[in-house]
Amino acid sequence: MTRLRPLLLLPLLAAALLPACGDGAADDDAGELVLVVLIDTLRRDALSCYGGPPGVTPNLDALAADGARFEAAISSSGWTLPSVASLLTGTWPTLHRATGKGTRLTPVTPDLRLAAEVFHDAGWDTLAFVNAAFLSPMLGLGRGFDVYDHRHAYNDVIRRADETVDAALAALAERRGRDVFALVHLFDPHLDYDPPAAWRARWAPDPVGLPPRLDMRTCVELGTRRAEGVPTDAERAYVRGLYEGEVAFVDSAFGRLVSGLRQLGRWDRARVVVVADHGEEFWDHGGFEHGHTLYDELVRVPLLVKGCAGARGVVVEQQVRTIDVLPTLFAEVGVAAPPSFEGRSLAPLLRGEDVQELPAFSQSTLYGRNKLSWRREGFQLVYDLDPDAEQQVELFDLGADPLGRTEVSAQRSDVAHRLQRELGAFYGQLKQRAKSVRTPEWQDMSPTHVHELLESLESLGYVGREGDAPDDAAGER
Repeated sequence: MTRLRPLLLLPLLAAALLPACGDGAADDDAGELVLVVLIDTLRRDALSCYGGPPGVTPNLDALAADGARFEAAISSSGWTLPSVASLLTGTWPTLHRATGKGTRLTPVTPDLRLAAEVFHDAGWDTLAFVNAAFLSPMLGLGRGFDVYDHRHAYNDVIRRADETVDAALAALAERRGRDVFALVHLFDPHLDYDPPAAWRARWAPDPVGLPPRLDMRTCVELGTRRAEGVPTDAERAYVRGLYEGEVAFVDSAFGRLVSGLRQLGRWDRARVVVVADHGEEFWDHGGFEHGHTLYDELVRVPLLVKGCAGARGVVVEQQVRTIDVLPTLFAEVGVAAPPSFEGRSLAPLLRGEDVQELPAFSQSTLYGRNKLSWRREGFQLVYDLDPDAEQQVELFDLGADPLGRTEVSAQRSDVAHRLQRELGAFYGQLKQRAKSVRTPEWQDMSPTHVHELLESLESLGYVGREGDAPDDAAGER
């Protein structure tokens, strides 16, 4: 059954927090805008509107008040490449093929259409402003975009959110009167945790003997140098504080985006989605970062929607999937979705209609053993595909334990067996269907190899500025 409840935010306060600008009036001649803001590594509980610390995300909270917030949006994976490919193809990693281990990554299959191709073929301009190695055009994600502004980087050197937003606004300003589908990817919450100084000073004022910039090595060492395997409370608070500083900076950049769209006359009529590719683990299950598990803190992601189905100030508690995002946007603007997009429109849920809840499937790890997740009827089953795993099946009662901290497969063996059978049948069908889908040759995305490739392309005149790879060089056009 569909469950809606009023959003617990003061509408007037929320409206005031959205940046004001000039006339702010909608421009009937501006054209349609479908905007997906993809925030990397964003936990739900980092947003104030999801119960995070007050004041971290006023602009995103205001978006939720102006539209809808989904309490149980499930990503198809716990790391970037398969998650984003699922978002843009509307299907699961087994079918779109964009997975891998370490730096050996497989591009999305050419046998499935991406959202940008669908919009482009319908006459829309298609723009993407993305960052980091896992969204490289070498991995097939640039297909269908007229502009694929990709800044190649790993953890330590990134294009910050304000720069990415400025690039997006400049391109949108050039397309007045055009229908535009835009993807804006903000990478800042990902490691390294290094918010600008003002945000660090506010959210992580006490470094407790740790450096002002935290990388993977430092954080992993925090969780291995003590017998209990976790940092002290003070160390954990500092790590989370730096992370929340990154999130707060992204929120300020999102406010900058809203303000710019208002100036362009495009905000009021825009369909806007804010979603994360995955979350982040802060020793919730004894580990750190992401890519290694499919527990709740990684696959249940924030999802905010504005301008769809007339929804204003509601929270949808029913479980949905991130593969439902693009079918929703297609339906809103009358663009026909290919059958390969297996998600369903969220519009009935946004209107408060009774809709059957569907199970949510997640898969793929970047490192460690491969796992599957099956969420249904208030339970999550995590299945380790290694038959020699010490514990192959884990079950979590999300009704009694919403964060999935206590494993209950022994106490609820009936549920565990039933969900394992369902998962086995579903996954078996996926693998059978995948036999007809081509698997592209894997790409070496190691820093050394990609740096050499970019230098080679630059010497031939193909790379316009450091860190950018052209679409044609990756075979995208």
